[in-house]
Amino acid sequence: MSIIHEEPNNPRPDRLYHVRVQVVEGNFRHASSSAPVSREELMMVLSRLEGVRLRGLYFTETQRLSLSGVGLEEASATGSGRRAHHVEMCACPPGYTGDSCQGCSPGYYRDSKGAYTGRCVPCNCNGHSNRCQDGSGICINCQHNTAGEHCERCKEGHYGNAIHGHCSVCPCPHSNSFATGCVVTGENVRCSCKPGYTGTQCERCAPGYFGNPQKLGGSCRPCSCNNNGQLGSCHPLTGDCIDQEPKDGSPGEECDDCDSCVMTLLNDLATMGDELHLVKSQLQGLSASTGTLEQMKHLETQTKDLRNQLLNYRSAISNHGLKMDGLEKELSNLNREFEALQEKVQINSRKAQTLHNNVDRTTQSTKELDTKIKNVIRNVHILLKQISGTDGEGNNVPSGDFSRELAEAERMMTELRSRNFGKHLREAEAEKRDAQLLLNRIRSWLENHQVENSALVKNIRDSLNEYEAKLSDLRTALQEATAQAKQATGLNRENEKTLESIKRQVKEMNSLQSDFTKYLSTADSSLLQTNTLLQLMGKSQEEYEKLAATLNEARRELSDKVRELSQSASKASLVVEAETHAQSLQKLAKQLEEIKRNASGDELVRCAVDAATAYENILNAIRAAEDAADKATSASESALQTVIKEDLPRKAKTLSSDSDKLLKEAKLTQKKLRQEISPALNNLQQTLKVMTVQKGLIDTNITAIRDDLRGIQRDDISDMISRAKSMVRNANDITDEVLDGLNPIETDVARIKDTYGSTQREDFNKALTDADNSVKKLTNKLPDILSKIESINQQLLPLGNISDNVDRIRELIQQARDAANKVAVPMRFNGKSGVEVRLPDDLDDLKGYTSLSLFLQRPESKENGGTENMFVMYLGNKDASRDYIGMAVVDGKLTCVYNLGEQESELQVDQSLTESETQEAVMDRVKFQRIYQFASLNYTKKATSSKPETPQFHDMENGNSNTLLNLDPENVVFYVGGYPSDFRLPARLRFPPYKGCIELDDLNENVLSLYNFKKTFNLNTTEVEPCRRRKEESDKNYFEGTGYARVPTQPNAPFPTFGQTIQTTVDRGLLFFAENQDRFISLNIEDGNLLVLYKLNSEPPKEKGVTHTVNNGKDHSIQIKIGKAQKLMWINVNSKKIRIEGEIFDFGTYYLGGIPISIRERFNISTPAFRGCMKNLKKTTGVVRLNDTVGVTKKCSEDWKLVRSASFSRDGQLSFTNLDLAFPNHFQASFGFQTFQPSGLLLSHQTEANNLQVTLEDGHIELNTRDGSSPIFKSPQTYMDGLLHYVSVINDDSGLRLLIDDQPLKNNHRLRHLSNSQQTLRLGGSHFEGCISNVFIQRLSERPAVLDLASKSTKRGVSLGGCSLNKPPFLMLLRGSTRFDKAHTFSINQPLQDTPAASPRSMEVWREAQSCRPPPRAQASHGALRFGDRPTSHLLFTIPQELLEPRSLFAVDVRTASSRGLVFYTGTKSSYMALYLSKGRLIFALGAEGKKLRLKSKEKCNDGKWHTVVFGQDGEKGHLVVDGLRAQEGSLPGNSTFGLRAPVYLGSPPSWKPKSLPPNSFVGCLRNFQLNLKPLNTIAASVAVSPCLSGSVEKGIYFSQEGGHIILANSVLLGPEFKLVFSIRPRSLTGILMHVGSQSGKHLCVYMEAGKVTASVDSEAGGILTSVTPKQSLCDGRWHSVTVTVKQHILHLELDTENSYTAGRLPFPPASTQEPLHIGGIPAHLKTLKLPVWKSFFGCLKNIQVNHIPVPVTEAMDVQGSVSLNGCPDH
Repeated sequence: MSIIHEEPNNPRPDRLYHVRVQVVEGNFRHASSSAPVSREELMMVLSRLEGVRLRGLYFTETQRLSLSGVGLEEASATGSGRRAHHVEMCACPPGYTGDSCQGCSPGYYRDSKGAYTGRCVPCNCNGHSNRCQDGSGICINCQHNTAGEHCERCKEGHYGNAIHGHCSVCPCPHSNSFATGCVVTGENVRCSCKPGYTGTQCERCAPGYFGNPQKLGGSCRPCSCNNNGQLGSCHPLTGDCIDQEPKDGSPGEECDDCDSCVMTLLNDLATMGDELHLVKSQLQGLSASTGTLEQMKHLETQTKDLRNQLLNYRSAISNHGLKMDGLEKELSNLNREFEALQEKVQINSRKAQTLHNNVDRTTQSTKELDTKIKNVIRNVHILLKQISGTDGEGNNVPSGDFSRELAEAERMMTELRSRNFGKHLREAEAEKRDAQLLLNRIRSWLENHQVENSALVKNIRDSLNEYEAKLSDLRTALQEATAQAKQATGLNRENEKTLESIKRQVKEMNSLQSDFTKYLSTADSSLLQTNTLLQLMGKSQEEYEKLAATLNEARRELSDKVRELSQSASKASLVVEAETHAQSLQKLAKQLEEIKRNASGDELVRCAVDAATAYENILNAIRAAEDAADKATSASESALQTVIKEDLPRKAKTLSSDSDKLLKEAKLTQKKLRQEISPALNNLQQTLKVMTVQKGLIDTNITAIRDDLRGIQRDDISDMISRAKSMVRNANDITDEVLDGLNPIETDVARIKDTYGSTQREDFNKALTDADNSVKKLTNKLPDILSKIESINQQLLPLGNISDNVDRIRELIQQARDAANKVAVPMRFNGKSGVEVRLPDDLDDLKGYTSLSLFLQRPESKENGGTENMFVMYLGNKDASRDYIGMAVVDGKLTCVYNLGEQESELQVDQSLTESETQEAVMDRVKFQRIYQFASLNYTKKATSSKPETPQFHDMENGNSNTLLNLDPENVVFYVGGYPSDFRLPARLRFPPYKGCIELDDLNENVLSLYNFKKTFNLNTTEVEPCRRRKEESDKNYFEGTGYARVPTQPNAPFPTFGQTIQTTVDRGLLFFAENQDRFISLNIEDGNLLVLYKLNSEPPKEKGVTHTVNNGKDHSIQIKIGKAQKLMWINVNSKKIRIEGEIFDFGTYYLGGIPISIRERFNISTPAFRGCMKNLKKTTGVVRLNDTVGVTKKCSEDWKLVRSASFSRDGQLSFTNLDLAFPNHFQASFGFQTFQPSGLLLSHQTEANNLQVTLEDGHIELNTRDGSSPIFKSPQTYMDGLLHYVSVINDDSGLRLLIDDQPLKNNHRLRHLSNSQQTLRLGGSHFEGCISNVFIQRLSERPAVLDLASKSTKRGVSLGGCSLNKPPFLMLLRGSTRFDKAHTFSINQPLQDTPAASPRSMEVWREAQSCRPPPRAQASHGALRFGDRPTSHLLFTIPQELLEPRSLFAVDVRTASSRGLVFYTGTKSSYMALYLSKGRLIFALGAEGKKLRLKSKEKCNDGKWHTVVFGQDGEKGHLVVDGLRAQEGSLPGNSTFGLRAPVYLGSPPSWKPKSLPPNSFVGCLRNFQLNLKPLNTIAASVAVSPCLSGSVEKGIYFSQEGGHIILANSVLLGPEFKLVFSIRPRSLTGILMHVGSQSGKHLCVYMEAGKVTASVDSEAGGILTSVTPKQSLCDGRWHSVTVTVKQHILHLELDTENSYTAGRLPFPPASTQEPLHIGGIPAHLKTLKLPVWKSFFGCLKNIQVNHIPVPVTEAMDVQGSVSLNGCPDH
């Protein structure tokens, strides 16, 4: 969390500015949202304060800055300053301490999982410590002889119960503890002794040690007796050396021979052998009766039945427990309803009482009124008497008073008559009736519910009694089952002892049987060896005959080429003219570039570009012209290179040299065969004579060819020159068109500069208006230009040899779109206008996750005209009934709608859209985020004002079964503000176009602008001015990971300095790059750390790094300082430094964040572009302004740190632990993945009670849980095509279902017990290789959101941020390769492992393989395969049913120097399709129903370069396209058609070929095999196919990283005396080198483990091994010799000059036996052997000798996986 304090007034230049800030919450706001800071948030920051930063730069041209008097006051009881007032002193609750209760008391630790900074919870140290670590709770300084994270166990050398008791010292012996642990049972003590001690209580010294452990303070020490490197023997108490033979010679000599020791050891072993024979004879007398075996089987059956009963009891108890929980919940609900009912009764009772009181008061008032009326009547009588002349007593009254009183009486009577009391009476009666009805209704309701509740309580009480009775029955049954289990356990122990004795007897019998089998196999192998030698001789004869035929063919081809090239032509002048014209065009392009630079360098024009960015298109047009000129130049150069590419003299020399080598090999073979088998030699002598004669003929022919070649001149270039001229004319046309378009633009620029060059800032509005006129002209052309460039790009994509032009065009497209996206200006819509925005290419990413941010404003009511309902935006398909996202203003409030295919979800914001002036618009920010079917809306009112309101969050959920936003790339549209008249909106968005201002912010973390549009609707920038809004200035630049920034600098500065501050979350990225000719400096991020790759001289590139993590999303300052005079360069990152010595070259331009494609290819830079934020950019001359950029924007979005994707290497995995709790009954896990691999683990989700896995098995997606061994779901389709696929696992009330790309698989299975604990998530593993993105796990405490892969995760072999999915070759899918083995099966109940199953010992000692760094000249042909090592070399493919279409179009890349051979074949003899080489040209052949079609390439393709070939058929038509330019087309005669059938061959199939096709495979390399634009990876067989190696090769065998091995059956004699010699040059430091034997009881293995070479011999009785750890790493690129010798029971290993010995009784019989030899690895069926390493060797191996005889590896018939027998790369 970061908070900031901002002063109302900024500092002024060259003025001293004083600031004093009181640290209270009212003075701070959040740095990200500018929201007020609460007291709790301020306390959180202060409690974990990491840094205080002061802003220093307030102006763009700051030259100096000083800072002084910085201080931070604090108050403490021991301070010496002035008295501090208003200091809080809190009364802390238990467990907290400190003035503000910010710390935890002793015995407590802070748990960071709670709110704010966490809460203090008690330490769990079992009473042995009162200190533990914050966050983890791990105990510190365990007391009382305990250890462990929670002091839960006794420390080494102690025993006891640390949890419930205490730990005591192990009596091993007495109080001297020489044990690592012990077990004490009563008086019996068993100790685990330390090295050097032995005995049950470690009471004596082990052999080779002396001392008295039982003595107080005594111990055992090693003997100091030199016994030739072995542990010597000495007296166990005194240490005196014994049993040492006297040395020969002087005392200064050391013993080099240990024959005496060996003889003594052999005698002892012989004695032990006699004793073992005696034990064996005794054991053979034992036997096991059938009754015992039957009893054991019966007990085993009873045990299984008992186990099933126990499981049933547990299940029943669990079900009853769930029902009890449900009853308890229902009872609690009834109690709550009773309480609520009682409250209502009380309320109604009070109302009835109030009504009763009102009725009483009304009655009382009525009585009072009656009394008053009676009084009035009495007064009337008195008055009548007075009227008669007397008063009440009979006295006469005066007449004056009488008249007055009479008038008063009449008035009173009138008033009485006018009053009406009927209304009051009716109201009183109505109230009385209502009160009586209410009282009756309440009484009736209470009586009914009392009866119902009484019955319900009785039922519940009866149910509880019934369940209690059942529980007691279950408890009794469990007790009985426990007793039976104990009884069964006792019986099992007794039976185990009997079983062990039986196993020992069976083992002895098997051993005897194996001995007899070995003797028989030895006799068989001897016979097989004789037959093998005879077969080899026959094969040699056949190969010599084939070589003779090949040489004759080569002679004929050379003669043909001489005849073809004998015609000379003098057309070199035309080539010179083309080159000269191309150079002139290049000069013109440079002049155009200078015009562009002058125009863009003007400050005023840059302002206009920032306002509307219209003139960025000038750069695009100029570079398009430059690109056209480059095309012309490259075309002319290509024509010249093509003329001289046929280097026939060199080929003739090569053939001569090859023939000489063949003669030498023939002579050597002849000599060998004469020595071994003389009868067969006589038969071969005649063949050798024929070869000698043919060799003479070949020499004569070669001499004649050399004479003919001297007169050869360049010919056959007319076609090339004509094409060059055509391209030059096209370039001229394009240049003229661009110049015509630039003239009015240049005029406008000059006019703007002349008119407004001296005006003030306030007059700039008029300049903007003029700029808008030019914008209107350019914006009308911009969509057409981009569409044309994209169209050209799509047409040029298949061209393999013009990739430079394609890359250049792509760069132009990216620059144009970047220029449009940089226009961060709100667009004003007038109620009639609108735009269609150009969407990014990656629509698949929007399927699972969509994040769209934009700003909205409405004009004030007087401008708006009272419009309340308006359309805002629509993102979706043109068919609005399908998936879409839309927004509209309804009744003045924003409404958001989205549809995933079935139904719409809608949400309306409860705040009205802000109205403001257009000149200074105040805009609301809307951020829509969707993760699968869940969505949220973040609405910030007045976001662009100085005081934005607090953001409001709204959650939405689409209730249908779809989870993906499926957008059709061909029909998707993004309308903003308005829409075309022919488009019909969805009903909820069908409103008039928008009136007001809209600004797009970003889409899925990528900046997007309305000015990057495809088309506009009724939009006129001259009539409608753009809106203006307040924007905060920032010096941050966001690098999207797709481009770079080019920065000019002073080239000859004495001390160049460069600096920047970076923030990133990616593992790899290029930060800084400078180059000059063939030298360069590249500062990169590799695995999260800084690495410098540099080349300062003619030596290969070097590298230096520093271990300092920079990809944690925090600021990291990087400074680069160069001292040319000192020949030094320093790179500082925070406090770490890298120092590089050497001659530093000059450079006038450097790159930040990436480099152009041309430079990347020139220096072979593979590090991807940087993704993250950069700020504080500086160079030698001052602050850096980024003006020349691609893929860089001027701001960093709030979501740029979010990491949604990861690339997994083959052993990579990503783990998340302690995720929030899952929903009890609802669960969802969703993710997207891409891979070319058939098998691996995609996702594993685990809680304490459940485990769920999504895996790939042979391309099918499977879902497994712990409940069953078979998968719950298995997809019918395969998903290893490299495309992005989405998977969702959903468990809800309707059951469990699996969605793959929104296609559901359902059944009645349900996941249970999901809410027991926190969740653990793991991505990748088990050899998965590919990408995983947009991961979502439904969690209880958080709103639905995409999972940040960089947060709280641990990774291995994973690169975060982006997807680098390499398209694999089909070599990785060969049968027998370890990469294509049967996919691993996953056991839900066992922990996951990334390695094949092996013995427990091998799992303990296995370590991660360490790979050597790739050589400077890495292989360029990664993924290619070599064919032609044998005549029938081929790959067999099976075509999936979904790819069998009437139209079949194949594509493959070919590289060859051969002139003849079959490349591709499918079909039968009568109906076929083929591609083959003839005289260097590619020929496509199609045959059907006796009709044939042949299409031939115009140019020869056997130049040793890669060519992309596309061929196929559409009905009766055939197509052949080479490198995208040379296309051929034809039709089968007679309307014949060809239908594609499986199988399909690359190379030459063994049979079924028509005679018109070449019989043998071509010699060369293939890659990227496709059918109908989809890669083919369904390989069924592979014969003699190996990796394609680039560059020169040397003698040896190459094992690639994908794994492979060679098997030579029965070729090694393994016996008591054995010697194995070979040489290695590894590329990985772990792997199997050699393995002899195939039986578990006898084998020898040589392997590397983490750089250490080990030789081991294993047998049933045990094994011995010896190893050598080299002083220098084996990754030095040199050959290393390995020698393994077995002699006189001694195993000897020698690595170069380092030796190692181990003596022991080796398990070999006296007679040697024939064993198979495995080179580079072992088959899968041998991985059950006890080997600590099973990884295949990666590197080169040669010169294999067994018992001084070379092993003929090239004749191996069984080659599995990726192995090349034809040589090893020389680097």
